[in-house]
Amino acid sequence: MIESYVCDIANSLKNKCYFSALALSLALPDICGAAEYPDETSTAKRYIEWYNKYLDEYMSDDKDTPYLSGEIVYNLRNTFLHTGSPNIDSSKVKNEANQLDRFVLILGDGTKIWSMTSFIDTPIVKLRTMMVDVTYLCQTICDFALWYYKNNMNKFQFDFSIDTQEHLLSGEHNLSSGDPIKKALNHKLEQSGDSRRFQESQDHTFVDSITRDMKYIFADEKLKQKYLNGENNTLVREKALIDPTVPASNTEATVKNDSTSKEKTSSTADKQTKPDKRESQVRSFFGQHFKEKKYKQKKEIIIQIILKSNTKQQVNNTLMKSFGSEETGVIYKRLSPLLVLLSLPGK
Repeated sequence: MIESYVCDIANSLKNKCYFSALALSLALPDICGAAEYPDETSTAKRYIEWYNKYLDEYMSDDKDTPYLSGEIVYNLRNTFLHTGSPNIDSSKVKNEANQLDRFVLILGDGTKIWSMTSFIDTPIVKLRTMMVDVTYLCQTICDFALWYYKNNMNKFQFDFSIDTQEHLLSGEHNLSSGDPIKKALNHKLEQSGDSRRFQESQDHTFVDSITRDMKYIFADEKLKQKYLNGENNTLVREKALIDPTVPASNTEATVKNDSTSKEKTSSTADKQTKPDKRESQVRSFFGQHFKEKKYKQKKEIIIQIILKSNTKQQVNNTLMKSFGSEETGVIYKRLSPLLVLLSLPGK
């Protein structure tokens, strides 16, 4: 997984997305520190000790001058990730030799400047300034984190479920490790002391069900528009075969696809999607008064705003959120006769 993070950081630097690269780079010592010191509860201690163990010698110059120590980088991590400020809070740096008056982050490619420290020392005032190139810092952390990961892979315990949209909807799932959803369900049953389990099946998984549902929705224009508008889609499903010892309430559900199921699905869909008189009026009015392409593309949004609103003011306010004041004025003016027809109260 570290390889994927390092690859994303490299792509961000290549495209000059410096702050994205910096944020992920500063998280790498967190990840590696947790692997190196799994029993340590202090995040700061894990972070700084791992950094100092593997990067400190490389970053320091054996002089009594400030350098990119674990304490400095952890401080930068906190100020940047928690407050959005890529800066150093010297009041929280314990090592006096590393306390800075000014930290400057250079947004560059690491070819001209790496890191440098300057001193201004006068009888009345002293100033310590550190300048660091963001690409140099990111690449250095990445190099050491990747080396550590490749040489200590047994220490890492990543627990995640990720997939690409293309692969998820392709239906070509290679789940050699089993169905992740059923595994999670069985784990919860085990934690609760229940001895019953869902059966594993390589031929049919919960992921297959999700994929089938998405294909079904996107094949139907009305269901697709409802989905894209953030509305709920209720589908008729059948329960898959499971271990008979598991209660029916815990079973998997999939879209019906046999002849009987299609008949039921059709009749249920008719009941759900058949427009009532009010919706028919709205759709008819829209078709007559909004013939421009830009409005046809936003047809369902406007129609749903009208159908869900109880007052004229609510229509206007909701339109403002989606279209802005100028376009809302044009749309609302055209809708005025319809709002009167629908007997919506308000001005």
